[in-house]
Amino acid sequence: MRALRTLRTTLVATGVAAALGASATGAFAATAQNAPAAHTSAQSKAQRVALKTVRLADKVSVAKVYKTGKHRYEADVWAKGTKFGTLVSEGKPAYGQNNGLHVTLHPNGTVTSWVERAKPKPQPKPAAKPVLVASATLGDGASKAEVYRIAPNHYVADVSANGTWLDTLVANGRTAYGQNNGLHVVLQPDGQLSSWVG
Repeated sequence: MRALRTLRTTLVATGVAAALGASATGAFAATAQNAPAAHTSAQSKAQRVALKTVRLADKVSVAKVYKTGKHRYEADVWAKGTKFGTLVSEGKPAYGQNNGLHVTLHPNGTVTSWVERAKPKPQPKPAAKPVLVASATLGDGASKAEVYRIAPNHYVADVSANGTWLDTLVANGRTAYGQNNGLHVVLQPDGQLSSWVG
C-alpha cells in the first residue's frame, strides 16, 4: 500500500500518464490529473464502499466500482484474476487504457468502455499476369524474343535460339541489356525491343 501511495504521489507531482499496474499483456494507464494525492488515498481506503462490478467492452475485463467519499469514486480494473490498475474520479472523469481497451470512470460512478479495433492488414495485390505483346526475330536471324507486359513500365523478354531458352531480360522502370555470342538485345521499359550482331 505504501508503494501505491508513493506511485500516486509521483504521478500527481510529475503530471504525466503512467502505468498503475503491469502484467504480461500490458499496463493499464491512467492520466495523472485524475490520480489522488497520497493523503486522500489513505483516507479513502478506510471508507471504500463497494457499489458494483461492470463487465467491460473487451468481454474479459471488469471494473469493480467503489464509493470513497462525496463525489469520489474508484474503479479497480481486473482481467483473468490480475488487477491492472485503479481509476479515481473526484469531480471529473478518469481515463485509462490497456492493449486497446479504453475505460472511463465518470464523476457519478458510472463506467464506460470501448475497444480500439485493430486496422485490418492490407491484402497483397495479386501478381499481374504477363500479357504477350510481341514476338520478334532478333538481329542474328535465328534467335527469337517474346515480349510480355507485366505492368506500366515493366516488360519482360524471353530470348531463345532454336527452341532453347537463352536469357530473360526484365525492364522494370529501366532498360535491360543482354548478350549472347555477339548478339546484343536491349529491352526498354516501354516494351520496345532492339537487337544487333557485332
